[in-house]
Amino acid sequence: MDSYYRPTRVELSLDALQHNLQAFRNVIPNHCKIMASVKANAYGHGAVEIARAAERFGVDYLGVAFLDEALQLRTAGVRTPILVLGFVAADALLAARNHNITISLFRDDILAAVSELPPDPNGRRLKVHIKMDSGMGRLGIIGKDAVLSFIEKALQVPELEVEGLFTHYARADEADKSYTELQYNRFHEVAEHVEQQGWPIPIIHAANSAASIDTPKWAGGMLRLGVSMYGLYPSQEVNQQLISLEPVLTLKTEVVMVKTVPAGWGISYGTRYFSTTEESIGTLPIGYADGYSRMLTGKAYGLIRGVKAPILGTICMDQCMIALDSAATEIDGPVETGEEVVLIGRQGDSVITVEDIADQLGTINYEIICMLASRIPRTYVSGGRTIAIQNPIAQS
Repeated sequence: MDSYYRPTRVELSLDALQHNLQAFRNVIPNHCKIMASVKANAYGHGAVEIARAAERFGVDYLGVAFLDEALQLRTAGVRTPILVLGFVAADALLAARNHNITISLFRDDILAAVSELPPDPNGRRLKVHIKMDSGMGRLGIIGKDAVLSFIEKALQVPELEVEGLFTHYARADEADKSYTELQYNRFHEVAEHVEQQGWPIPIIHAANSAASIDTPKWAGGMLRLGVSMYGLYPSQEVNQQLISLEPVLTLKTEVVMVKTVPAGWGISYGTRYFSTTEESIGTLPIGYADGYSRMLTGKAYGLIRGVKAPILGTICMDQCMIALDSAATEIDGPVETGEEVVLIGRQGDSVITVEDIADQLGTINYEIICMLASRIPRTYVSGGRTIAIQNPIAQS
């Protein structure tokens, strides 16, 4: 097990991850497969270890954004089927086939490039899921006739195995489901035609986390489980009473210096904060290079002994300061170096949620967890024991 020396770390509960996966398995139909989305370093949670945990749980597929992410997982020994949800270039098709990685297909030139691949000595074919743009306006083929024509051509390419057909909802996380219903109807028309023709496409799927919570009947044959796998709801508008989630991630650090400053003392770059009286200030070894945004300056808090304490002054690249004065923060007694500070997560009866940070920055919970830099070690915990530590800097 790799060690780490930096007191700042992201702690991941594999028990919470399993709870969330099981919660969705309990509510979706038995025939519906589960894809665990581990793109963007598993939404900041660490792709390799999260993929391994999802594999142990028994997910049917893993989802990534780019071929490089899929190859990282294969190199780490992950054997579960992987779908690249984004674009894969023609010169990468052979690598995808050689490593048994499924790609999304939606361009005629890429389809033509597949037909020019040399035969595989083991008889393997490149697996693809054809993507329809039903109203997202991003990747995919627009229009029923165009999609059906593309599918028909793809089925005639001997080097291809057309395993899936899918689309992506743009507004499934909103209370108003009318646009999602419009997308579903467009996609369903195509899926019905595929079925009527008897075309052998076994996995037809549409649902992200939000759709699986609010409209599971529109999920199709596989749920693409994203942010909710990590214990976060896609928005405040989905019905959070339907499924209980547990946050997987906690961001922790510790106080590495305690000092008493006199009244009128400037704190950090730009001296945006001056002490008003003699104050106790703590330094934390985390900053905006870790994804703890400089835009949280003057807004953020940390938890010390279960008490919310304000982050003071401008957040630096690698460090920031926190108020330790007992009068200002209601902390019982003087704080010492080495004491734990929670910046995201629960400590005692208090909690700072990812949504709290997102609200302070005017963004969504997805972005907050994806911002957390890979240089922060990830510690994976189950049953109160550390299972693994991922520390890219130490490994290099």
